Parts: sequence; C-alpha cells; structure tokens
Amino acid sequence: MKLWGYLLCALGIFLISPCPAALAAEAGKAKKKTEGVFQGNKKDPIFITSDRLEVDHKKNTILYTGRVITVQGEMTMRSDSLVAYYSPDMKGLKEVVAEGNVQVTQGERVATGTRAVFNDREQTITLTGNPVVRQGSSQVSGNRITFFVEQERAVVEGGSERVKATLFPEDFGSREKARSSPGKTQ
Repeated sequence: MKLWGYLLCALGIFLISPCPAALAAEAGKAKKKTEGVFQGNKKDPIFITSDRLEVDHKKNTILYTGRVITVQGEMTMRSDSLVAYYSPDMKGLKEVVAEGNVQVTQGERVATGTRAVFNDREQTITLTGNPVVRQGSSQVSGNRITFFVEQERAVVEGGSERVKATLFPEDFGSREKARSSPGKTQ
C-alpha cells in the first residue's frame, strides 16, 4: 500500500508541477509567476508560422495549415493544422483546435497526440488520439488527457483501455529540490 501511495503522489507531481527548466527560466522574470501544467503568461505574444493561412470572418475562424508552429513564452506547439475560433467582436479567442501530429513542449515536458483542444473559457487543454505526456524517462498515457490550467491539475482517462504510467523517481527528485531551493518561487 505504501508503494501505491508513493506512485500516486509521484504521478500527481509529474502531471501538475513545473519542470526545473521552467522554474529556472521563470525565476529571472519578476512579473511572471512560475507555472505548471503547460501554463504560460497569457500576456506573452503568440507567434504562429504555417504554409498557409485562411481567415473566414463569417465563421469567425482563422485556419493555419501545413507545418504549423505556435510559440507563446516557453511553450511550443507543432501540428499539421490549427483552427482558431475567435469571438464575434474579435476581442479574444474562444477555442483553438490543433490536429495532426500534435506536439506540445514546455521545458523538459512533452505532450503528444493527434488532437489538442484549448478552451479559453474553461481554461483547459484536452489531448486525444493516443495522448502521451513525457518528462525525463517518465510517461503517462491514456485515451484522453485533460489539463485544467488554472487549477494546476490533470486528469488522464483510459476509455476502453487502462491508463498507463511509467514513473522514475529520479525524474521527480530534482523537481522537489528546485521547489525547496531558496530564491525559487511558485
């Protein structure tokens, strides 16, 4: 029973805590707080490159296709296509859907899947299509992985399959040290 408690604790730390590289990068920026679960500063500009861009004002959409790369702060996302749904008053994004070979990278953490949905109102990122989150040698996979950004938590659902986790304690030891080091803030 003690082993299960340790594994569950390690899984929780793996999914919601910031990685050491992100902690080090954030420490030098006084106005940015250190974040976990693929968070960034919403005020950072978003840079998107693609082979093609199509804007449809009637549908309130922006479609990027072909080798799409999206960068905001410390987070980079790659996908085959990306559709941004914006509000009719053009004052904000409602939802962003990335499809095809989706890879989200922040520090040492990498999440992959075939589809990612970023819901601005709910502040969630949902990965589907064989989603996997890796950090170091550790990884977690399931049918659907949902990150609740503002709550700093994640839920991995297995669907018809079971959730799979491979956890290496050394992947968490450096994170705990980084958290408890003087001068590091959360």
